[in-house]
Amino acid sequence: MSSKIKTLYAIFAVILTMSVFQGCNQSNNEIAKAVRSQLQCYPESSLQDIYKSFFQDEFGPGHLLNDTAGAREYLDYEVEEMTSTGNYIAEPCGTGQNFYRVPLDLVKDGIIPYETFFAAFMESAASFRSPETSEWKGKWEKIVVVIQSMDLEIRNFEGERIGIARMLNSGEAVVHHSKKYEELYSPHYRIMGKEQWVKIQEILTR
Repeated sequence: MSSKIKTLYAIFAVILTMSVFQGCNQSNNEIAKAVRSQLQCYPESSLQDIYKSFFQDEFGPGHLLNDTAGAREYLDYEVEEMTSTGNYIAEPCGTGQNFYRVPLDLVKDGIIPYETFFAAFMESAASFRSPETSEWKGKWEKIVVVIQSMDLEIRNFEGERIGIARMLNSGEAVVHHSKKYEELYSPHYRIMGKEQWVKIQEILTR
């Protein structure tokens, strides 16, 4: 191999390494930004709550919709029982690459018709193929490394980190919001894909 070709190979290797490094940095920055945003809005979030947000961006609502009739029945019940806070702004799950949490206040206050909301919710679930749990486990481990590097004060961080790792090792991936999060923030929302949320926004701006 000539010295010229060797030099070109060396330059290519450097460019490739720099591209990968920049991509990782960008991804890490997006993760850190998402974590800070959650803690700013919900300061009592535990690692479990942060995990849930990133999990939802990967898996969406699909794992919840094996029973369409049950999903409708539970939505009916939740809308009936909840108290609206006038929140009509969706928030991204995780880094917001795939899914958003859309508040049920939109339905409770008659801003969005019930059937329109439910159809968008169901469409979101049907249009997304969930990743394998093993694939998600690897992604979550990288997210945890970023969170650890941020030097945040998150309650029971180490205990929940170990618990989530054990859960994923057993092949399970679904968690609920922490009890404290539920008590303080009383979350009422459904997960929708970006495309479906855009359609809802179009209705809001008419």
